[in-house]
Amino acid sequence: MKKIYTTICMLTLAIAASAQLTLNKPATKVATDITSSGFTANWGAVPNSDGYCVFVYDRKKVTADGEVTIADEDFSGITFGSIIEPAGGEEEYVDLSAYRYAETYGWSAYAFPNYIASMVAGLIYSPYMDLRGNDGKYKIIISAYCTNGDEIRVESHGDKGKEIKTAKAVVAGGTTGITDVEFEFDNGCKDLFFSVINNTAKDGSPDYFDRIQVKQTLKKGDVVNYMVGGNDAVDAVNEDTNDSITSCRIQTPSRYTTSKVLYYDCYASAADWTTPNGSMPYTFVVSPFTDLVKVDLTNRTSEVFNPETDGIQNIASAGDASDCNVWYNLAGQRVSNPSKGLFIHNGKKIVLK
Repeated sequence: MKKIYTTICMLTLAIAASAQLTLNKPATKVATDITSSGFTANWGAVPNSDGYCVFVYDRKKVTADGEVTIADEDFSGITFGSIIEPAGGEEEYVDLSAYRYAETYGWSAYAFPNYIASMVAGLIYSPYMDLRGNDGKYKIIISAYCTNGDEIRVESHGDKGKEIKTAKAVVAGGTTGITDVEFEFDNGCKDLFFSVINNTAKDGSPDYFDRIQVKQTLKKGDVVNYMVGGNDAVDAVNEDTNDSITSCRIQTPSRYTTSKVLYYDCYASAADWTTPNGSMPYTFVVSPFTDLVKVDLTNRTSEVFNPETDGIQNIASAGDASDCNVWYNLAGQRVSNPSKGLFIHNGKKIVLK
């Protein structure tokens, strides 16, 4: 986002098939080593995979028809910096949640972000979000400290690929201040993320985001998956022992939720070197998600969760991974030959090593 990354091993894979590689759905396995504050997520090895991406959720049932807040981040963990003397600007990429600048999981910032108290300037990335409800329709509300007429840009990576929308900020009095800018999208899917930036910010002018909300109209009984943890870069094989890696430790999810009942799933990924993709010598491939696994931290039990009884209604089917040869860096610029670093491809955040 999300804000959440898949590892691609750049070593050539010995895959003999001439057709594009397909990855099997990882076998779902229950959690082990469960404590009151964490657990080990497990899954079955997928042949020819390079890595795995794990998602951990707190699931909440909607109690009445109406608009539901899916995400609400106000960056209240930023307690330093001022308009006269902003802080930051030294790091190109910052995991805002890991630094505790964001109070919810998975937020990050790119382009040497700056800070003032409770606000951040730069290219902001959201966590991954499950927005399949309401046929994928949702809204993003951005509270920006900016100049009247500034253009706020949102780039959403969802069910229909990348979708970009812009809107002009209208500040009371036509000067400078905090104002809300609202966007509506209909590309919601299981693992959507988006980025936000002030397109017209100038040196010396305010360019900060104060709050970002995501809302969706849902029905009573619908279930919302709130992401509260994960591991987006699990290698498939231990390079030292050559053993398959089919587990990862999930620590302190309680930082982002008070729930003691959590859920996780994962998918496998690989670089298919037998199928070049345009200028790239391989095609990036992902598997279907595993079934959900339920973990009870209080009773220290785990079980495979039956998706037919999970209570989610109005689910829009998640789109299959596209094979288009389009890569972007975190600044949103198209990249012809990505090498090492963080990139976006087919709606996924990718780490190339």
